[in-house]
Amino acid sequence: MRHLYADFIGSVTKPMRYLGGEYMSVVKDPAQVSARVCLAFPDVYDIGMSHLGTKILYSLLNKCDDIWAERAFCPWLDMEAELRQRGLPLVSLEGQLPLAEFDVLGFSLQYELTFTNLLTMLDLGGLPVRTRDRAADAPLVLVGGSVASHPEPVADFIDAAFIGEAEELLPELVRAWAAARRDIRAGLVTRQDVLIDLAARFPLYVPALYQTATDPDTGMIVVDAPIDARVPARVRRAVIANLDDYPFPSDTPVPYAEAVFERASVEIARGCTEGCRFCQAGMIYRPVRERSSASIADTLIGGVDKAGYDETGLTCLSTADFSSITPLVKSLAAELRRRGVSMSVASLRAYGLNDDLLDELATTRISGLTFAPEAGTQRMRDVVNKNITEAHVEDSATRVFSRGWHRLKLYFMIGLPTEQDDDVLGIVATGQRMLDLGRRIIGNRAEVTVSVSSHVPKPHTPFQWAGQNHTDEIFRKQRLLKGALRDRALRLKVHHRGISFIEGVLARGDRRLGAVIEAAWRAGARFDGWDELFDDSRWLQAL
Repeated sequence: MRHLYADFIGSVTKPMRYLGGEYMSVVKDPAQVSARVCLAFPDVYDIGMSHLGTKILYSLLNKCDDIWAERAFCPWLDMEAELRQRGLPLVSLEGQLPLAEFDVLGFSLQYELTFTNLLTMLDLGGLPVRTRDRAADAPLVLVGGSVASHPEPVADFIDAAFIGEAEELLPELVRAWAAARRDIRAGLVTRQDVLIDLAARFPLYVPALYQTATDPDTGMIVVDAPIDARVPARVRRAVIANLDDYPFPSDTPVPYAEAVFERASVEIARGCTEGCRFCQAGMIYRPVRERSSASIADTLIGGVDKAGYDETGLTCLSTADFSSITPLVKSLAAELRRRGVSMSVASLRAYGLNDDLLDELATTRISGLTFAPEAGTQRMRDVVNKNITEAHVEDSATRVFSRGWHRLKLYFMIGLPTEQDDDVLGIVATGQRMLDLGRRIIGNRAEVTVSVSSHVPKPHTPFQWAGQNHTDEIFRKQRLLKGALRDRALRLKVHHRGISFIEGVLARGDRRLGAVIEAAWRAGARFDGWDELFDDSRWLQAL
């Protein structure tokens, strides 16, 4: 199939997004496998190639001799236009197979604003976007990731949502579907029969297998009893008890086109001890589990040696809570320094960072650190259960600047429950205090960036029933922030208020939103998480 793109691939943005053939990508003989899976990431290559979940599943599935896992990403606007103009399908990077010909299409949904990209990939891949319009032997359209924990808005477009962590069960699910698909083609079973069987055996939510009802209090369409006794009334979440049973891979493809995070990254733990009331990930990835230091070191050093990265990263929801973070960083930093490789540590909290850890991080080439106070006043931090004080933030900033770092980034939110204007203004005040502190320690080289997002109440969190600020109120609060700035050296970044509003609608809505998503998509909605492409008029018209 690759030759079909040859006459125009040079005219689109970043052609390398669509060519495949990267170092450590996996190509198998189709005749030697019994199941083909496309890991379809509903965003551009640059972002998808940095997604840790895709790396995990690509390596895991391809270690099975009978399964071939390939990749596809949502084409950018110019590539989509070229494919439509020529009537060409979206194909996988490895085997150049149209998406409609795979056994399983697995979409990782990390963000609600990628729903329209999912429809783009289905349509360009040769599938009707709605399940009701597909052939009986069509691929299994399976979604996973954090947004799969509330999949009702995309119920019309998917066959099933995998609930929880896929490492242990996904290979067997793929095999079971591929075998059943052959039986469907032979007329031995129906598609519904197979979905019922899979729902009984695996942690799958299959929307078509449940009745719905209207909640008399809210008017919402809610999921009711299953249509078959074999289908569980509640889907049990899959959880990996021991992460070392599934070591993080060091053998994933090295991107040709520049990726957002071009480094050897390792997920060192899952879950979080903090319990912030707004954080969905902290709820749905419980309990806390850690990889062993030996496993982490093997993956990180292996990734550097195999792929030639000059930057590495340790990541989890709260890296500083990893029980042996300081000895781990010490041992890795020494090994990486010998190779001339830097190391970053994500998701540091603004308290409890010991001097040894900061001293080791100071020997790497990173120029600054990031903390998330989340709110500008102590009252507001207590409301959200953010277990830090102003003294914690100041102490961490002092120790960061005193070790020579000159950049500090602070993450906050506005629109939280019970928030008052004083809480909003406290965000700028906190940032200014940290900048003044940095100047006292290292002079005018000190830089502080205050990044402010808008709170979106997410399902499965303690704040899931909280009202979301309307866009007009968010705009007013953003103006408050900008008006409070007095120091041009204090940098303020705010999130697009319209994007946050639509994210909230899609996060908490019912399956009637399928019609809205499709209408917005047909009106041209693409890559709605990108500020420069988001157009709220499309969504308001669709609603």
